[in-house]
Amino acid sequence: MNKKKFDGSISEIMVAYKPNGDLDFEPVKKMVEFQVENHIDGLFMGGLSTQTYLLSMEEKKQVCAELMNAAAGRVPVMMNVMEDSIRDAKELVEAYMEIGVDAVCISQPSVFPYTEQALYEFFDEVIPAQYPTYIYNVPQTGNTLSPRLTARIANDHANVLGYKDSTQNISGLQDLISQVKNPDFQYIAGSDAMTLPMMALGGVGVISAISVPFPKVVLDITDKFFAGDFEGALNAHRFSIRVRKLLKTATDMNGYYYACELLGMPFNGTRMPKNMTMVTDEQKMIIKTGLQEMKLI
Repeated sequence: MNKKKFDGSISEIMVAYKPNGDLDFEPVKKMVEFQVENHIDGLFMGGLSTQTYLLSMEEKKQVCAELMNAAAGRVPVMMNVMEDSIRDAKELVEAYMEIGVDAVCISQPSVFPYTEQALYEFFDEVIPAQYPTYIYNVPQTGNTLSPRLTARIANDHANVLGYKDSTQNISGLQDLISQVKNPDFQYIAGSDAMTLPMMALGGVGVISAISVPFPKVVLDITDKFFAGDFEGALNAHRFSIRVRKLLKTATDMNGYYYACELLGMPFNGTRMPKNMTMVTDEQKMIIKTGLQEMKLI
Protein backbone atom coordinates (compact mmCIF):
# COMPACT_ATOMS: atom_id res chain seq x y z
CA MET A 1 0.00 0.00 0.00
CA ASN A 2 1.11 3.54 -0.74
CA LYS A 3 0.30 4.96 2.67
CA LYS A 4 -0.06 8.72 3.02
CA LYS A 5 -0.93 9.97 6.46
CA PHE A 6 -3.73 12.48 6.74
CA ASP A 7 -2.19 14.51 9.56
CA GLY A 8 -3.09 18.10 10.34
CA SER A 9 -5.82 20.15 8.70
CA ILE A 10 -7.87 18.51 5.94
CA SER A 11 -10.49 20.56 4.12
CA GLU A 12 -13.85 19.04 3.17
CA ILE A 13 -14.61 20.42 -0.29
CA MET A 14 -18.21 21.06 -1.37
CA VAL A 15 -19.87 20.91 -4.79
CA ALA A 16 -21.50 23.65 -6.86
CA TYR A 17 -24.25 23.64 -9.48
CA LYS A 18 -24.96 25.45 -12.70
CA PRO A 19 -28.32 27.22 -13.20
CA ASN A 20 -29.65 24.13 -15.03
CA GLY A 21 -28.80 21.89 -12.05
CA ASP A 22 -25.69 20.24 -13.53
CA LEU A 23 -22.51 20.07 -11.49
CA ASP A 24 -20.20 23.07 -11.84
CA PHE A 25 -16.53 22.24 -11.31
CA GLU A 26 -15.02 25.69 -11.79
CA PRO A 27 -15.68 26.70 -8.15
CA VAL A 28 -14.17 23.40 -7.01
CA LYS A 29 -11.00 23.99 -9.05
CA LYS A 30 -10.73 27.54 -7.71
CA MET A 31 -11.18 26.32 -4.14
CA VAL A 32 -8.52 23.63 -4.53
CA GLU A 33 -6.03 26.26 -5.75
CA PHE A 34 -6.92 28.41 -2.76
CA GLN A 35 -6.36 25.47 -0.40
CA VAL A 36 -3.01 24.56 -1.94
CA GLU A 37 -1.84 28.18 -1.86
CA ASN A 38 -2.67 28.27 1.86
CA HIS A 39 -0.69 25.06 2.50
CA ILE A 40 -3.59 22.85 3.56
CA ASP A 41 -2.52 19.33 4.54
CA GLY A 42 -5.10 17.41 2.53
CA LEU A 43 -8.52 17.32 0.88
CA PHE A 44 -11.61 15.28 1.66
CA MET A 45 -14.79 14.91 -0.40
CA GLY A 46 -17.89 12.73 -0.43
CA GLY A 47 -19.40 13.42 2.99
CA LEU A 48 -22.57 15.22 3.98
CA SER A 49 -21.13 18.62 3.07
CA THR A 50 -20.74 17.40 -0.52
CA GLN A 51 -24.50 16.66 -0.61
CA THR A 52 -23.41 13.13 -1.56
CA TYR A 53 -26.86 11.61 -1.25
CA LEU A 54 -28.11 13.99 -3.96
CA LEU A 55 -25.58 12.90 -6.61
CA SER A 56 -25.85 10.03 -9.07
CA MET A 57 -23.25 7.27 -9.11
CA GLU A 58 -21.63 8.68 -12.26
CA GLU A 59 -21.57 12.18 -10.78
CA LYS A 60 -19.75 10.89 -7.70
CA LYS A 61 -17.09 9.35 -9.92
CA GLN A 62 -16.86 12.59 -11.90
CA VAL A 63 -16.49 14.61 -8.68
CA CYS A 64 -13.59 12.37 -7.67
CA ALA A 65 -11.86 12.66 -11.05
CA GLU A 66 -12.21 16.44 -11.11
CA LEU A 67 -10.90 16.78 -7.57
CA MET A 68 -7.89 14.59 -8.33
CA ASN A 69 -7.14 16.56 -11.49
CA ALA A 70 -7.35 19.83 -9.58
CA ALA A 71 -5.16 18.59 -6.73
CA ALA A 72 -2.61 17.25 -9.24
CA GLY A 73 -0.68 15.35 -6.60
CA ARG A 74 0.12 18.46 -4.57
CA VAL A 75 -1.90 17.38 -1.54
CA PRO A 76 -3.29 13.97 -0.56
CA VAL A 77 -6.94 13.31 -1.38
CA MET A 78 -9.38 11.11 0.52
CA MET A 79 -12.74 10.22 -1.07
CA ASN A 80 -15.62 9.06 1.08
CA VAL A 81 -18.18 6.41 0.15
CA MET A 82 -21.66 6.97 1.58
CA GLU A 83 -23.93 4.28 0.15
CA ASP A 84 -26.71 2.12 1.59
CA SER A 85 -26.22 -0.66 -0.96
CA ILE A 86 -23.19 -2.93 -0.56
CA ARG A 87 -23.05 -3.33 -4.34
CA ASP A 88 -23.03 0.44 -4.95
CA ALA A 89 -20.49 1.02 -2.18
CA LYS A 90 -18.11 -1.56 -3.65
CA GLU A 91 -18.53 -0.09 -7.14
CA LEU A 92 -17.66 3.37 -5.85
CA VAL A 93 -14.67 2.15 -3.84
CA GLU A 94 -13.30 0.41 -6.93
CA ALA A 95 -13.86 3.51 -9.05
CA TYR A 96 -12.05 5.75 -6.57
CA MET A 97 -9.12 3.34 -6.44
CA GLU A 98 -8.92 3.29 -10.25
CA ILE A 99 -8.92 7.09 -10.32
CA GLY A 100 -6.02 6.96 -7.88
CA VAL A 101 -7.13 8.60 -4.64
CA ASP A 102 -4.65 8.43 -1.79
CA ALA A 103 -7.23 6.79 0.46
CA VAL A 104 -10.85 5.73 0.45
CA CYS A 105 -13.12 6.38 3.37
CA ILE A 106 -16.27 4.38 4.09
CA SER A 107 -19.36 5.48 6.02
CA GLN A 108 -22.03 3.26 7.50
CA PRO A 109 -25.40 2.81 5.76
CA SER A 110 -28.43 4.87 6.79
CA VAL A 111 -32.24 4.75 7.00
CA PHE A 112 -32.66 1.13 8.14
CA PRO A 113 -31.68 0.38 11.76
CA TYR A 114 -28.78 -2.06 11.44
CA THR A 115 -27.69 -4.52 14.09
CA GLU A 116 -24.04 -4.33 15.12
CA GLN A 117 -23.30 -7.57 13.29
CA ALA A 118 -24.99 -6.27 10.13
CA LEU A 119 -22.85 -3.13 10.26
CA TYR A 120 -19.73 -5.26 10.65
CA GLU A 121 -20.75 -7.37 7.64
CA PHE A 122 -21.34 -4.22 5.59
CA PHE A 123 -17.82 -2.92 6.25
CA ASP A 124 -16.28 -6.37 5.87
CA GLU A 125 -17.80 -6.61 2.38
CA VAL A 126 -16.95 -3.07 1.27
CA ILE A 127 -13.43 -2.55 2.66
CA PRO A 128 -11.00 -3.29 -0.19
CA ALA A 129 -7.94 -5.45 0.21
CA GLN A 130 -4.53 -3.77 0.31
CA TYR A 131 -5.67 -0.17 -0.16
CA PRO A 132 -5.45 2.66 2.41
CA THR A 133 -8.90 2.87 3.97
CA TYR A 134 -10.52 4.99 6.67
CA ILE A 135 -13.82 4.66 8.51
CA TYR A 136 -16.17 7.64 8.91
CA ASN A 137 -18.61 7.44 11.83
CA VAL A 138 -21.64 9.54 10.82
CA PRO A 139 -24.26 9.75 13.60
CA GLN A 140 -26.75 11.42 11.21
CA THR A 141 -27.19 8.02 9.53
CA GLY A 142 -28.94 6.69 12.62
CA ASN A 143 -26.45 3.81 12.75
CA THR A 144 -23.69 5.23 14.94
CA LEU A 145 -20.73 2.87 15.21
CA SER A 146 -19.95 1.85 18.77
CA PRO A 147 -16.33 1.92 20.00
CA ARG A 148 -16.40 -1.87 20.24
CA LEU A 149 -17.57 -2.29 16.65
CA THR A 150 -15.18 0.31 15.24
CA ALA A 151 -12.27 -1.37 17.02
CA ARG A 152 -13.38 -4.76 15.70
CA ILE A 153 -13.42 -3.44 12.13
CA ALA A 154 -10.00 -1.81 12.55
CA ASN A 155 -8.43 -4.83 14.24
CA ASP A 156 -9.73 -7.25 11.60
CA HIS A 157 -8.61 -5.17 8.58
CA ALA A 158 -4.93 -4.20 8.55
CA ASN A 159 -5.43 -1.66 5.74
CA VAL A 160 -7.94 0.35 7.79
CA LEU A 161 -5.51 3.04 8.84
CA GLY A 162 -7.75 5.51 10.60
CA TYR A 163 -11.09 6.84 11.68
CA LYS A 164 -13.00 10.09 11.14
CA ASP A 165 -15.15 10.70 14.21
CA SER A 166 -18.18 12.98 13.97
CA THR A 167 -19.85 11.75 17.16
CA GLN A 168 -18.21 14.39 19.39
CA ASN A 169 -18.22 11.71 22.11
CA ILE A 170 -14.96 12.06 24.04
CA SER A 171 -15.74 9.18 26.38
CA GLY A 172 -16.50 6.89 23.44
CA LEU A 173 -13.33 8.00 21.69
CA GLN A 174 -11.20 7.05 24.69
CA ASP A 175 -12.96 3.69 24.83
CA LEU A 176 -12.15 3.13 21.15
CA ILE A 177 -8.48 4.08 21.55
CA SER A 178 -8.13 1.55 24.35
CA GLN A 179 -9.41 -1.24 22.07
CA VAL A 180 -7.62 -0.57 18.75
CA LYS A 181 -4.45 -2.66 18.53
CA ASN A 182 -2.61 -0.68 15.82
CA PRO A 183 -0.42 1.92 17.60
CA ASP A 184 -0.26 3.99 14.39
CA PHE A 185 -4.03 4.10 13.89
CA GLN A 186 -5.12 7.65 13.02
CA TYR A 187 -7.94 9.34 14.89
CA ILE A 188 -9.27 12.35 12.99
CA ALA A 189 -11.83 14.83 14.27
CA GLY A 190 -14.90 15.07 12.06
CA SER A 191 -16.04 18.29 13.71
CA ASP A 192 -14.17 21.56 14.18
CA ALA A 193 -15.41 21.59 17.77
CA MET A 194 -13.22 18.53 18.42
CA THR A 195 -9.94 19.52 16.75
CA LEU A 196 -7.87 20.17 19.87
CA PRO A 197 -9.61 17.62 22.13
CA MET A 198 -8.99 14.95 19.48
CA MET A 199 -5.29 15.74 19.23
CA ALA A 200 -4.94 15.97 23.01
CA LEU A 201 -6.14 12.35 23.18
CA GLY A 202 -3.66 11.21 20.53
CA GLY A 203 -5.47 12.16 17.35
CA VAL A 204 -3.73 13.54 14.27
CA GLY A 205 -5.95 16.43 13.20
CA VAL A 206 -9.30 17.33 11.70
CA ILE A 207 -11.37 17.06 8.54
CA SER A 208 -12.68 20.60 8.68
CA ALA A 209 -15.46 22.78 7.31
CA ILE A 210 -14.00 25.98 8.74
CA SER A 211 -10.81 25.46 6.75
CA VAL A 212 -12.73 25.68 3.48
CA PRO A 213 -13.13 29.48 3.70
CA PHE A 214 -10.45 29.95 6.38
CA PRO A 215 -7.66 27.33 6.14
CA LYS A 216 -5.22 29.37 8.22
CA VAL A 217 -7.63 29.42 11.17
CA VAL A 218 -7.48 25.63 11.41
CA LEU A 219 -3.85 25.24 10.39
CA ASP A 220 -2.98 27.59 13.25
CA ILE A 221 -4.29 24.95 15.67
CA THR A 222 -2.72 21.86 14.17
CA ASP A 223 0.63 23.46 13.26
CA LYS A 224 1.10 24.91 16.74
CA PHE A 225 0.06 21.70 18.44
CA PHE A 226 2.52 19.55 16.50
CA ALA A 227 5.24 22.16 17.07
CA GLY A 228 4.72 21.76 20.83
CA ASP A 229 3.12 25.17 21.34
CA PHE A 230 0.16 23.89 23.34
CA GLU A 231 -0.88 27.26 24.73
CA GLY A 232 -0.84 28.72 21.22
CA ALA A 233 -2.88 25.76 19.94
CA LEU A 234 -5.43 26.28 22.72
CA ASN A 235 -5.81 29.96 21.88
CA ALA A 236 -6.11 29.12 18.17
CA HIS A 237 -8.75 26.47 18.94
CA ARG A 238 -10.75 28.94 21.02
CA PHE A 239 -10.64 31.38 18.13
CA SER A 240 -11.85 28.69 15.72
CA ILE A 241 -14.79 27.97 18.03
CA ARG A 242 -15.80 31.62 17.74
CA VAL A 243 -15.61 31.34 13.95
CA ARG A 244 -17.63 28.12 14.01
CA LYS A 245 -20.36 29.63 16.18
CA LEU A 246 -20.59 32.61 13.84
CA LEU A 247 -20.82 30.52 10.67
CA LYS A 248 -23.54 28.41 12.26
CA THR A 249 -25.73 31.52 12.54
CA ALA A 250 -27.31 30.21 9.32
CA THR A 251 -28.66 26.67 9.05
CA ASP A 252 -26.65 23.65 7.91
CA MET A 253 -23.64 24.69 5.75
CA ASN A 254 -25.14 27.98 4.60
CA GLY A 255 -22.93 30.20 6.76
CA TYR A 256 -19.87 28.48 5.33
CA TYR A 257 -21.19 28.97 1.78
CA TYR A 258 -21.78 32.65 2.51
CA ALA A 259 -18.24 33.03 3.86
CA CYS A 260 -16.90 31.52 0.63
CA GLU A 261 -19.04 34.00 -1.31
CA LEU A 262 -17.58 36.90 0.67
CA LEU A 263 -14.11 35.66 -0.28
CA GLY A 264 -15.01 35.60 -3.98
CA MET A 265 -15.41 31.81 -4.20
CA PRO A 266 -19.16 31.18 -4.28
CA PHE A 267 -20.65 27.69 -4.36
CA ASN A 268 -24.00 28.21 -6.04
CA GLY A 269 -27.03 26.00 -6.40
CA THR A 270 -28.54 23.01 -4.65
CA ARG A 271 -30.78 20.03 -5.27
CA MET A 272 -32.58 20.59 -2.00
CA PRO A 273 -35.53 22.95 -1.51
CA LYS A 274 -34.30 26.53 -1.73
CA ASN A 275 -35.31 27.20 1.87
CA MET A 276 -32.58 24.74 2.96
CA THR A 277 -29.90 27.01 1.52
CA MET A 278 -31.37 30.40 2.36
CA VAL A 279 -29.37 32.95 4.33
CA THR A 280 -31.46 35.87 5.49
CA ASP A 281 -30.25 39.47 5.25
CA GLU A 282 -30.05 39.57 9.04
CA GLN A 283 -27.90 36.43 9.13
CA LYS A 284 -25.65 37.82 6.40
CA MET A 285 -25.13 41.01 8.37
CA ILE A 286 -24.28 39.10 11.55
CA ILE A 287 -21.81 36.82 9.75
CA LYS A 288 -20.17 39.55 7.70
CA THR A 289 -19.81 41.92 10.67
CA GLY A 290 -18.41 39.15 12.85
CA LEU A 291 -15.85 38.08 10.24
CA GLN A 292 -14.78 41.69 9.81
CA GLU A 293 -14.34 42.08 13.56
CA MET A 294 -12.17 38.95 13.61
CA LYS A 295 -10.21 40.33 10.65
CA LEU A 296 -10.99 37.31 8.46
CA ILE A 297 -12.40 39.35 5.59
